[in-house]
Amino acid sequence: MLNIFKRRNFRFGILSTVITAAVIAFIVLLNTAVTALFNKYPLNIDLTENKIFEVSEDTKNFLSSLDEDVEIFVLNTEDRFTASSPAQYFVQANEVIRKYSQLSSRVHLSYIDLLRNPNFNSRYPDAALQINDILVASGQKHRVLSSSDLFNIRSEYYGSYVSSSKAEQAMTSALLAITSKKVTKVSVLGGHGEEDITPFLDLLKLNTWEVINQNLFTEEIADDASVLILASPARDLSVVETRKLDAFLEGGADRVLFYLASSAQPSQPNLESFLAEWGIEAQTGIVFETDRNRILFNSLFIALCDFAEDTYSRTAAQQGLQPVIPQSRPLGILFEARRYRSVKTLVRYSPASGILPADAQPDWTPDAQAMVGNVPVLVLSTSMRNNITGDIVKNHVLVSGSLGAVDQVFLESPNIANSSYFLELLGTLAGREDRIYVMDKTLGFTELGVTAGVVLILGLVFVVLLPLGVLVFGIAVWLRRRHK
Repeated sequence: MLNIFKRRNFRFGILSTVITAAVIAFIVLLNTAVTALFNKYPLNIDLTENKIFEVSEDTKNFLSSLDEDVEIFVLNTEDRFTASSPAQYFVQANEVIRKYSQLSSRVHLSYIDLLRNPNFNSRYPDAALQINDILVASGQKHRVLSSSDLFNIRSEYYGSYVSSSKAEQAMTSALLAITSKKVTKVSVLGGHGEEDITPFLDLLKLNTWEVINQNLFTEEIADDASVLILASPARDLSVVETRKLDAFLEGGADRVLFYLASSAQPSQPNLESFLAEWGIEAQTGIVFETDRNRILFNSLFIALCDFAEDTYSRTAAQQGLQPVIPQSRPLGILFEARRYRSVKTLVRYSPASGILPADAQPDWTPDAQAMVGNVPVLVLSTSMRNNITGDIVKNHVLVSGSLGAVDQVFLESPNIANSSYFLELLGTLAGREDRIYVMDKTLGFTELGVTAGVVLILGLVFVVLLPLGVLVFGIAVWLRRRHK
C-alpha cells in the first residue's frame, strides 16, 4: 500500500483530482457571484432596435431621486412568470421590472410563490392578490398591478391579442402613486350623453392622475380637481352649468377645461357662447387633407398634423413625432387677446388642407374657397390675472376639434405624438411637477433593409466566392502535403 502512495501516477492522479475539484468550486463560486451581481446591477446590454428591455431616462431620473424604500413583489416564481403567455411579453416585462431594483438601492424586488406562501395574502387583506400580480408597496401605501395592466390588449372580431407592452408605464406609475406627496385630480363631466374616452382615462391613470366622474347637472365640481374633461356632449349645457364651469376656472390656479368636440354634435348655443367668451369657436364641417404624404388609412380626414407652437410639444418634437386629430371640426379664433385672455393655435392641418362643408352633397368637389390651409384643430385660451396676493394666476380652456384625438388607435401608436403630447400639455397647464411619460413598446422584428443589388452581391460572396475560396485553399494544402 505504501508503494501505491509513492507511485508517480497515483500522485499525479491525486493532484489532478484536487485541481479539478478546485476549478469546479471556483466556477461554482464565480457563477454564484456573477448571478448575484447581475441580479443587483444592470450588466446586460440591450441590442434591440427600440430598447425594449431598457427603461427611459425619465424613469431613471425618478428612481435616482427616490427618498423612501419601495418593495416590489412579483407573485409567482420567476420561471413561471416569464413562461406565462404570451411568453415574449412576460419576458420583456420581467426584465423591465428587474431594472427598478438594479437602478435604485431604494427598490427591493422579490418573487413570491403564492402556492408555497399562502400567508402572504394576509399582509394585504384588501388587495385580493392573484398569481402573476405585481404588488408595489411603500410604508402604509400599496398598489396592485394585474398582469393585464402590463400590456395593451386589442380586441378584434377574431379575438384579443397583446399589441404592445406598457410594463414601464405601469411600474413607474405605481411607484409614483405610492411615493408622490400630491396627486392631480381629473373630473370627467357627464349628464349630457358624453362619449366614452376610457383609453385616454386609462392613460391618465397610468401616469398617476386621479380620475373621478361627476354629473355636471346634479353635482358641484370637485374643488380639488385640476382638470375638467367634457367629451363631446350630445346635449347642450344649461346656463347654470356653464356658470359652474366659470366658477371652477376662476376658483383657483392652474385649472384646465379640456373640451373635445365632434362633427356629429348638434348646435349647442349655451356651450358655444361659453367658448366664445374664451375666444374659441367650434365651427361646422370637417377638415380634410390633400397632401398624400400626410394621409393615414387612405382617408382624407385622417392625417398627420403640425405643431403650431414649441412650448408644449418639446418632447414629441424631440422624438420626431406628429399628432393626429382625425375627422376634426375646424376651430376658429375669435380674438388673439382681449383683456386678460389670450388665444393661440396649438395644432393645425397642413397648408394643403381644406374644410368640407356640413351640408356638402355627395358630388361636392373642393374649390379655392374650401382650400383654406393651416386649419386649426387644437386651440388653447389662457386667462392670466393677479390674485389678492399679487401673484399671477393662470387658467385654461383647451379645445380639440375631434374626439378621435384620444382614440385608442392613436394613443397606442409609437409613431404618433398624441399620448406624449397630451400628457405633457395637460401636465404643464395643470402645474404638475412630476411629469413622466413612457412610450409603449412593441415587440416585433424588422427585415434587413437591403436592395436587390445588395442581395445579389451578398449571394455571390457567400454562396459562390467564399465556398470556392475554401475549396481552392483546401486543394492547395492537399497538393502541398502530398508532394512533401
